[in-house]
Amino acid sequence: MKNMGDGRRVARVEREIQATIAQFLIRGFKSPLPGLVTVASVKMPADLRAAKVYVSVLGSAEQEAEALELLQERAFEIQNFIGKELKMRYCPKLSFYPDHQTTEVLKVERILHELELERQANNPKTEESESDDE
Repeated sequence: MKNMGDGRRVARVEREIQATIAQFLIRGFKSPLPGLVTVASVKMPADLRAAKVYVSVLGSAEQEAEALELLQERAFEIQNFIGKELKMRYCPKLSFYPDHQTTEVLKVERILHELELERQANNPKTEESESDDE
């Protein structure tokens, strides 16, 4: 039954690592990263020795590639920052990956908004007639 709490522990550590990397991006990076970079999520195995860091880059595909490359180059520096900020037995080895989930959500929201505008343009009196019926 020891494993029951492990899932919560891993999730808590993932959140802490995510917040710590975000702090590093704000305070630790001397030169600005290309695009707007956010730490979307962190996934770790139960042993907490590795971390897949998913970052979202608002900008062009070139900016995303450049940001990921810079983050991976400075992974050791970020790991040291995590080691100082969080008191962990082992500092996880970081790997950075693009998070396209945020981009996909924004695309869907934009499409839904466009469809709503189109519906309103085609049926301008729908809302008025519904309120008249009451």
